[in-house]
Amino acid sequence: MKINSIDKNVKNILSANYYKIPRFQRPYSWTQENISDFWTDTIVDSEVDYFIGSIVVFDAGNDTFGIVDGQQRLSTITMILCALRNYLHAEGFKGLADAVHQLIERADINNKPRFVLSTESPFPYFQEYVQKYGEPDMQVQVGEEEKDIETTFNQICRYIEETVQSIKNDPTLNDEGKKKQIQDKLISIRDKLLNLKVIFIELDNEDDAYTIWSEPLRLDTLG
Repeated sequence: MKINSIDKNVKNILSANYYKIPRFQRPYSWTQENISDFWTDTIVDSEVDYFIGSIVVFDAGNDTFGIVDGQQRLSTITMILCALRNYLHAEGFKGLADAVHQLIERADINNKPRFVLSTESPFPYFQEYVQKYGEPDMQVQVGEEEKDIETTFNQICRYIEETVQSIKNDPTLNDEGKKKQIQDKLISIRDKLLNLKVIFIELDNEDDAYTIWSEPLRLDTLG
């Protein structure tokens, strides 16, 4: 089994390749407490280059890696980017929103748009109601996993909304000052997220992934 590991940050990971969450992965399962802790640790209290553990992937071909370990964190990071994109757009920073969206969806070598993180479950809710830039094109039946995604995304949006509103409610700032502070704060959230550090571990193929997945000792208990 060949294993290659390298230190990377989230921006390097999302801008270089595409990722898929295979069906053998457990569903998205982070609780509101998990999200609160992650937001506090990585955005509120962290300095730059905060370390969030290892991400283990296997080469699935077509510039795509299958995720063995780390899907909970990558899914959560993607949701934060989606919420951040939406708020940047809503506050009038379309250029910044478009740039963030390139880490969520971009054209592949055939010039076809692809989501950087694709999921086989819950499909298509995650794509339509979280990743999509704009209103969803279809109605999707909502099951338990979709509800977990919805709850998490709403919680993340609430954190960003509270941040924006606290600036808008500041009586010491004029409209221009408020707009500047909102832009700076949203950029700060973006940069802290993209500079999160991981140990990126690459495996040659899916068989090696199943071997590691079956080991009693998981590489990362965060998922």
